[in-house]
Amino acid sequence: MTSITLDGRSIAFDDVGAGDPIVWLQGTGESRQGFVVQVDRFSETHRCVAIDHRDSGESSYVDEPYTPADLAADAAAVMDHLALGASHVLGYSLGGAAAQELAIGRPDLVRSLILVATWARSDEWFKAEMRNWQAIRRQYWDDEDAFLDAFGPWAWSPATYAKPGLVEGFHQAMLAEEPQQRPDGWIRQCDADIAHDAADRLGSVTVPALVIVGEDDICTPPRYARELCALLPNAELIAIPNAGHGAYAETPAIFIEAVAAFLAKH
Repeated sequence: MTSITLDGRSIAFDDVGAGDPIVWLQGTGESRQGFVVQVDRFSETHRCVAIDHRDSGESSYVDEPYTPADLAADAAAVMDHLALGASHVLGYSLGGAAAQELAIGRPDLVRSLILVATWARSDEWFKAEMRNWQAIRRQYWDDEDAFLDAFGPWAWSPATYAKPGLVEGFHQAMLAEEPQQRPDGWIRQCDADIAHDAADRLGSVTVPALVIVGEDDICTPPRYARELCALLPNAELIAIPNAGHGAYAETPAIFIEAVAAFLAKH
């Protein structure tokens, strides 16, 4: 793990591999450790920089609210520090919102976008969903195991639940991560989800974009992926069957194949 200091805060990241850079931005509640399988694979052919958002992993916790644009500024600071230049940027969920803001605000840093299980604008349904997530977190403030069990149906598809032990394995891996995310960090990241609205500005993002969604994603349903593709001038869509919000983890081989094929073209 390496880190930089920005405005008195620490931003943690891993920098592994060599070649064209890929920047990895995780979702709400997740640290860069959640991408370990994918980074291990792509670090064979690319330089992989996986960043912990504020309020997660080994980055600093904050007291003030923030938006995906602020997370994009954090990512840009890391990229500038490493002199990465134009990079492939892969963002999952909240990380996908930050990736959109990065492409809008710092187009010099983005060579292509891979947007996974994400959305362009938080509508009223989505805002209500985030308030539901916050309520679940508050209910299980001191019980991480119970929280993951209650939250699981939002993350995993019926096909994943049908495979004995798979969901339990995902949750055990998440419980083994150190440090665990604090509940207040989850609450603030959900507020950042609610604040996201890039829809009216995405027309300026002309780099190639791959939008990936699980067909059974109930957190960021396929209609959001279709909207992203309509708003981005140079986007293609892949919908993964029998996968939910965590499609990259539920169907890792399909996900890796899709990303690898996209990178080979760009």
